[in-house]
Amino acid sequence: MPRHTTPAATLTVADYARAFRLVDRCVDAASVESLREELLEGLGSVYGIVDSAFFCATTFTSTAADPDPVLNGRTAAIIDEYRERWWRSDVMFVADSLAGIRRCGVSALSRLDPQHLSGPARSYVTDFLLREGVRFVCALDLDLADGRRGVVGLFSERPEHLDDGDLAGLELVVRQISAVSRRLPLRDRPTTALDGLTPRLREIALLVGEGCTNAAIARRTFLSVDTVKKYVTQALARTGCRNRTELALLCRTSTARTPVDPPGCPGTDLPAARHAPSAR
Repeated sequence: MPRHTTPAATLTVADYARAFRLVDRCVDAASVESLREELLEGLGSVYGIVDSAFFCATTFTSTAADPDPVLNGRTAAIIDEYRERWWRSDVMFVADSLAGIRRCGVSALSRLDPQHLSGPARSYVTDFLLREGVRFVCALDLDLADGRRGVVGLFSERPEHLDDGDLAGLELVVRQISAVSRRLPLRDRPTTALDGLTPRLREIALLVGEGCTNAAIARRTFLSVDTVKKYVTQALARTGCRNRTELALLCRTSTARTPVDPPGCPGTDLPAARHAPSAR
């Protein structure tokens, strides 16, 4: 969905800097799977959004159909209720919000006129979001291959967590990342068990292989301990390991270097043959 609109607000130098910090984290992703992790972590480090979700869907309004979204923060605790009861009333699916998505790829509750919300959408806000302490909502719509959508939900307890400059910066982010994401495969092509992991999961798995505790991994990767626990669980599931010990052994086996042959015949313990001195 090409978008060439002028941002809704004038971007300052700081707005551009934040936007491109986030883009720089994501443009080297090798797959949508890797992009999802980098983007959500980047939104946390650059914009301070720790409650977020990334859905892969056929349309912007079919997010509930994604069986395996990436969920950060409180979104993991409320996703089941959202799917069972609220997704059809999602305030990001009202007409004014969808118009913003079509125009610039970004919509936010702060950009919507409360008087124009339908009854179900108002109930979604008051009886679901506010009950859960969520007062800021924003959605991003990314282009994926074959016309699919990458729908990113951002949530915060602060009503004005992102100001107009931030939202305009995210419009730039959507355009820049969509230029890359629409050409990405959904998953990396694995050749070994570790190659089947995203870069972040591989990093966590290798640290487990070094014998690091969750707390130590959190310090080295600047993640929370809860996030590290989540990644370790995902690494175990994707590699088929039953526990940390098996994962550590797998990592050590996969990364072990082939011993260097001593000087002489490769693969033997024989010393190199010495040439007789030439006759003079």
